[in-house]
Amino acid sequence: MRWSAVLVVLLGSVAASCGAGARAPSRLVGTARWPAPVRSRTVARRSACAGPRARPYDYGWPTRPFDVQHPIRANFGDPRTISLERLGLDDRGDPGDYSFHNGVDISATPGTPVFPVVSGVASLRHSDEVLVHVPGGLRNFQYWHITPLVHDGERVVADRTELGTVQAPARHVHLTEIDGDHVTNPARHLRPYDDHTTPSIDAVTILGTHDSPQAQDDVNGTVSLVAEAADTPPLKVPGTWDGFPITPAVVRWRLVDVHGRAVVPLRTVADFRRFEPPQRDFWNVYAAGTYQNFPVFDHHFYWRHPGRYLFRLTRRPLDTRRLRNGVYRLRVVASDVCGNRGSLTERVRIANA
Repeated sequence: MRWSAVLVVLLGSVAASCGAGARAPSRLVGTARWPAPVRSRTVARRSACAGPRARPYDYGWPTRPFDVQHPIRANFGDPRTISLERLGLDDRGDPGDYSFHNGVDISATPGTPVFPVVSGVASLRHSDEVLVHVPGGLRNFQYWHITPLVHDGERVVADRTELGTVQAPARHVHLTEIDGDHVTNPARHLRPYDDHTTPSIDAVTILGTHDSPQAQDDVNGTVSLVAEAADTPPLKVPGTWDGFPITPAVVRWRLVDVHGRAVVPLRTVADFRRFEPPQRDFWNVYAAGTYQNFPVFDHHFYWRHPGRYLFRLTRRPLDTRRLRNGVYRLRVVASDVCGNRGSLTERVRIANA
């Protein structure tokens, strides 16, 4: 069974009887049900990103009003997928295109004027893109999905020079910031920027040999862990993109024993707060079955189909035979750039023969 076919952790069935030397059933008829996962959501007491421009690298928004937050319908680090497989069956090595979203998509009506967030020199790279080089050569900005109104080599001024207008099909301007050799998350510098929504961990999947699901109370052998996570845009997104998920900025997990001692210390699976990972790491961050909002599979465009974001918690499979049999707590935490968090804590029982 492929990873992409698994949406939630499936509970294993109990064998009717056990032969000599077989493992005893982990759940007996009449016993209490295995505890459900515990979820929590926490809004940061002190936001890491709220407030007006305060730091040298902060800047306003590329559309009027410049000092008012605008809706973002796609996050930095979101998966961008075009697959030749059937819906949800994309995996490492499959034909298609898989990449990290290298900016933020700011919603705007067609014809909306777009302005540079930082002054510099304009360069026309494509028919729907304007690149602005900032003096010094260490900072560049890309503005996609606009009809350019400037020419190559033109000096442009922040909040004053109209770079172009938002195109009708896109209904957003894509903003990318490049600092030196690194693509940087614009949400770190856009001001004002506030977010009181909390990410969520919707499910954790435990996969054994041949990607077969294992029950939480009967984990054995070498396993892989996959978490389904999502976040909500800080502001309501207008139009057809309303209600669609975005990815969290950070996903972490750890495994502790009944005494609270970490048997697998805190591990960071994804961190989009500052820089974009190399494209070659797409399938190391995301697990098979991940796809974007409005996905494309097998030459078919799935209109208004929400994305699914599966994070590969274990780059290398976890050998549970190295751990003692018993009950453990698996905790997965997702957070955004402002520090809001959502978590899921799952009890698991390791039961090797």
